[in-house]
Amino acid sequence: MNTRILLLIAFVISVSTFFMVSWLGTLERQARADISRARALPSAFRYNTQSSADGTVVRTAMEMAYNGWVPMPVGAPGSPVTDAEIETLPEPAQRYFRYAKVAGIPRISSFSLIMEGRIRNSPTDPWMPLVMRQYNRMDNPARVVFLTSTKPPMKGIDSFLDGKGRMLIKAMNLIKVVDFRGPEMDVSSLVTFLNDLTLCPVAYFSLPVRWRQSGPDSVELSLTHAGMTVSAVMTVDVKGRPVNWQTEDRYVEVKGQLFKDRWSTPFKGEQELAGMIIPEKGVGVHDYNGTPYVYVELDRIHSLALNATDLPRRP
Repeated sequence: MNTRILLLIAFVISVSTFFMVSWLGTLERQARADISRARALPSAFRYNTQSSADGTVVRTAMEMAYNGWVPMPVGAPGSPVTDAEIETLPEPAQRYFRYAKVAGIPRISSFSLIMEGRIRNSPTDPWMPLVMRQYNRMDNPARVVFLTSTKPPMKGIDSFLDGKGRMLIKAMNLIKVVDFRGPEMDVSSLVTFLNDLTLCPVAYFSLPVRWRQSGPDSVELSLTHAGMTVSAVMTVDVKGRPVNWQTEDRYVEVKGQLFKDRWSTPFKGEQELAGMIIPEKGVGVHDYNGTPYVYVELDRIHSLALNATDLPRRP
């Protein structure tokens, strides 16, 4: 074999290796760097450390009633959630947290998990496989989700850091196809962060969420952070199992235009992870024009880790 052929083979191998390394690493390294940034942020909340004899966080009557809203009995990471604290919440929320077996679990500073399924861009577009490896921090709300799809080969980061949201998607880990950010993405990311907590129910007790009963089986919840306030309605069944979670504080981008989205995430099944009962499956529903459609199906929710410090390992 002559020298030119050998050099050509070496060149092809080098280029292939370069693209493979880029494909495997670039955005994932950025996601991990985002997590490091999230962990370095100062706490956005002051935890009430005053407690009663049984460990229940003390709150005043004024704190307990604000236009029907009930504040979450927030505590510092490591302090266990008590039955007495759960009893201060509206009845559907009590039912939910008892069903989820949250009592006795120490409050957390962060969590991570993996979700697998499929996603599509519109009702007429083909489905694409999806793996989401996710990290969430509580005391300064942050989320970093590393997204991968193989058909077509795409990777992305869905992040919320220091009050700012961003959706970055690249084809072949090189060509930018989506870079969505701005005020609409900020508020959308905050309400998505709030929705994430349904997959780690003890996390609610690390945040100043407010609750208000909105029906016999539903409760409204609200969170204020970084100058934004978002709210949603959670519906539970007779056992307390979450069956739906709906909000109008989210936007969707369609062909370069932004629309206010009636976003919902119906849940199915149940499983025990990290000592809690959480949904086994879920879907995401867009409804920005009166014609709702399922755009993401997550049929595997797993690898929930409390007080995480990084992305979970690849499944």
